[in-house]
Formats: sequence, structure tokens, C-alpha cells
Amino acid sequence: MIEAFRTGHWLQRDRLLVYPLLLLGIAVAATGYVLATNGGTLPNGSPFGSDFISFWVAAREALAGRPEIPYDAERFAEAQNAIFGDGNFYAFFYPPHYLAYMAPFGALPYYAALAAWMTLSFLASLWVVMTIVGRRIEVALLTLAFPATYLTIAHGQNAFLSAAMFGGALVLLPKRPVLAGILFGLLTFKPQLGLLIPFALLAGGYWRAIMAAAATAILAGLLSALLFGTEPWLLFVEQGAMASQTLRDGLVGWNKMISTYAALRLAGLGHLPAMAVQGFVSLAVATVVFRIWRRAGATSPDLRSALLLVGALAATPFGLNYDLFLLAPAIAFTVAHGMANGFAPWSRTILAAVYVSPLVVFWFMASMVPVAPFVLAVLFVHLAWAASGAGRSVVAARPLTE
Repeated sequence: MIEAFRTGHWLQRDRLLVYPLLLLGIAVAATGYVLATNGGTLPNGSPFGSDFISFWVAAREALAGRPEIPYDAERFAEAQNAIFGDGNFYAFFYPPHYLAYMAPFGALPYYAALAAWMTLSFLASLWVVMTIVGRRIEVALLTLAFPATYLTIAHGQNAFLSAAMFGGALVLLPKRPVLAGILFGLLTFKPQLGLLIPFALLAGGYWRAIMAAAATAILAGLLSALLFGTEPWLLFVEQGAMASQTLRDGLVGWNKMISTYAALRLAGLGHLPAMAVQGFVSLAVATVVFRIWRRAGATSPDLRSALLLVGALAATPFGLNYDLFLLAPAIAFTVAHGMANGFAPWSRTILAAVYVSPLVVFWFMASMVPVAPFVLAVLFVHLAWAASGAGRSVVAARPLTE
């Protein structure tokens, strides 16, 4: 049994087809049960894809000439309640250029907008994953059945877009650094995911990507100011204190988060000590990423990319369970390297465990038991070990597609 886990011979094509179908069936059945037993809504009375309420109402307000409202909590709550009447509030902690991304969806009815948003952003992320690891039916099925896919759809969130931009930029970086930089610049709609990107690009000497990313971020800000005026930007900056309070006071439950900070808060540690530990973890992760990316000529670009994606999740104190979808391109890069060069010992088994981990994270969430930081740590250490050359003892195993 140990040898099977070490080599990963147990992970064959039939299992890559059957197990995802089981996961997908469970997700669909669970969703149907929740909606059916709550009169077509979520238990809190909000419609399915509840976080999308924030994006959709913000887009409607922007189209109506009131782009400042999403940054005024009281008025934004009133705007949401006027439509849905459930008394729930979903904040909008995004820079104004994200309003431009979402504006077209504000012209559609809620469920039509949600369906369009989920479909288009998922297809973009699927295209990136299949570009990395190959256009095969099992790749599409595995991506669709990935538990983090369900979490993203259930929340109506933007993790598909984040993965498409982040993963797509890493695909383009070796040969088209300017296009990669543009995608990195557009990813600034969610800046907490980009904390390690400057370290990686500087270490690898990707100056054209750095300049393109900076120019794109500045241009996106300027264009949003032309579209919506400067007031939303001023209010967004002022809103930073509210975002910090949300993290510090657990206004978004720490059990829903995936960071070391949140895990320590759940364990009873205070804000400052927990943030200090998170800072140490983030610095350690950044150091490893910098060192691996600095050896660009001696390390696999696929493993470097996977390491950066996983490190991005480990480094931020403000990550939610649906952000684990960023693991989809990370797994894809790792598999692409393994299919081309052979898999390091234990790699297949670790990847399989990481694949199902969002379901485990979600399962333990209700019990206030943090699991995600340990999953991220295991995968990050494994990737660093493999990328550094220590994992060159390759398992002579059949390809995943057999």
C-alpha cells in the first residue's frame, strides 16, 4: 500500500473519470437539497450565488450613474435590501476598475447575470487549465468536478476569473511577457492574491512583464476614473479601514478563510500575534518563491508556476475557501511537468489529496477546524522540494491518462 501511494500507480484513467463524476453528483444533489428545503433560497434567505449580489448590485448602481454607492456601506445595504429584501448585506471590497469588469452583467436580471458570469469565467479558467495540461475529456471533467468549483459557483464568486488571469499570465510569461504582464495588471482587482508576483518577476528578470503589469494597472485605474469619476477611488481608499476591521473582527467568519492568520484566530490567538505569525509565514513563502524563480534556467517553469500559485494562497491573510480554485492551474502545471518529465515520489498521491481538499476544508468549516493552511503548506513544501532538484528521484510510472 505504501508503495502504491509513493508511486501513484493507483491513480489511473478510470478513477480520473469515475471519482469526479461521484463528486459532481454529490455537489448537484446537495445544492438541490438545500434550495428545495429552503424555498429556492439559501438558508439565510439570500438567493443562490449570494456573494454575486454584491457584484450585481454594484454594477447596477454604476450603470445608473451612482458608482460611489458600493463604497458607502449604509447606502449599499439599502440598495441590496430594496431588491432582495432578505436583510443580508454583502460588502464590495474591490477597486473601481472591477466595476468596469462587472458592468455588463448589471444590465441583466439577477439569475441570468449569475449564469452568464459563472459560465464565461469558468470557461476562461477551463481554457487555461486545458492549455496547461492538455485538451482531454478527463481534464474538463476534473476541473468541473473540482470541489473548489462548486464553492465558487455556490458563492457566485470571482475565483474563476482570478485563476484564468493568474494561470493565463503564467502560461504566457516565458514567450509573451507583455501579454502576461497585462493579465497580471488586470488581476489587481484582487490585490491580495498578487503579493508574491513582484518577487517572482523580479527574481526571474521579467522586466517587460513588470512594466506591462504596472502600465496596465495604472491604465485600468485611469480608465475607471474616466468612467466613474474619482469619488469611487477616494471612497475605496477610505474603505480600507472597514476591510481591515472585517478581517480583524471576523465579520467574515475566520472558519471560512484559508490563511494561517484565520487559523490562529480560531485557536484563540489575538490579532497582533496572529498577524505577526502570518507575516513570518508570508515572508518565508516569498523567500522560497524568490530563490526558486531566481534559478529560472535550472528549474522547471511548470513547477515554478505551480509554486507561485500555491504560495499566493499561503501568503495572504485574507483568502476565502472559494479562492482554493487557484489550485486548479497549480495542479495542472504540476501534472504537466510530471507527464513530461516523470512524477516525483508521492506527487500523484499528494495531488489527489489536494484535489479533494476543498471538500474537506468545507466539511470542517462548520466545526471551526482550520484545514486549509496545512494543505497549502504540504503542497508548497512538496513543490519547493521538487523544483529545487531534491525531488529528482522520478517515479517510473504510467501516464495519468492511461
